[in-house]
Amino acid sequence: MKIYYLLFFILISSQSFAHECVLNGTSAKDITIYNTCKADNKSKKPSNNDLNNTLLKTKIKRLKNENKNLKIQLLDIKNRLNSLLARVNSYIN
Repeated sequence: MKIYYLLFFILISSQSFAHECVLNGTSAKDITIYNTCKADNKSKKPSNNDLNNTLLKTKIKRLKNENKNLKIQLLDIKNRLNSLLARVNSYIN
């Protein structure tokens, strides 16, 4: 599980350090350089959709499990409170 988080942060950080293309002027030469840079970035950018989907699926699975455990704990607290309320009512009546 920790490996997935590590890979996720590595991918995020590598994208933040990526070179950005800047259009320096309006001449045909500058526009061509800019378009070439953009095309190179698109072709070099790795497709990490599978990794993102895997990370999201594992996170969803973990959250569903946590949600299930919290519901069980909440039901237990509800039963204890009902039992306590019944005891208090029996002493009052």
